[in-house]
Amino acid sequence: MFCSQCGRGLNASTRACPACGRDTGIRPAPAAPIQTALPARSPLAPAPRTTYAGFWLRFIAWVLDEAMLVGIAFLVLGRIASFARLSSIFSGFDPLDDADNWLDVLGFSATAFFFLFFILISWLYHAAMESSPWQGTIGKRALGIIVTDMNGAKIDFWRATGRFFSRLVTNMIPLGIGYFIAGFTQRKQALHDLLASTLVLHRSR
Repeated sequence: MFCSQCGRGLNASTRACPACGRDTGIRPAPAAPIQTALPARSPLAPAPRTTYAGFWLRFIAWVLDEAMLVGIAFLVLGRIASFARLSSIFSGFDPLDDADNWLDVLGFSATAFFFLFFILISWLYHAAMESSPWQGTIGKRALGIIVTDMNGAKIDFWRATGRFFSRLVTNMIPLGIGYFIAGFTQRKQALHDLLASTLVLHRSR
């Protein structure tokens, strides 16, 4: 390419002749826009559907939890009973003149301990699990059930404790009516849920 006025050789990108200064009329081509690859959108997973858990679903979860807790309690009681049988070897050596049936006393104490242990471990289990990020016991989690407050938020340990001991009131109602009302109340609440202001929800897809 040459300048039309002075004949000097020019580059293809020269806008003015360096010898005579004549405008060559060459303009740089506009830069092509940079194409940025958009990340591929993955299909959104459907949000879980939340409904109130009914009586039978909650009953199955309760059976799973109580079976596990009773098994643990009987394991502990079995250890105590083994100790009582071992102590019978020394039954001829009565340390107290007025305590001839001390093994019976030990057996009664073991039975009382069983119930106290069961109540203690059951309370800690339910209160800790329902106030944890799981929001439910192992039985409830297996069935997709969670325990929340009236706004659907996670409850704390003391609310879960109140819910557990409110079940004592529910158990005092004859014929299990305190539990059966979960099948008829608007939000599927049993009596202890009404007392503790909690909800039991079922998450399904």
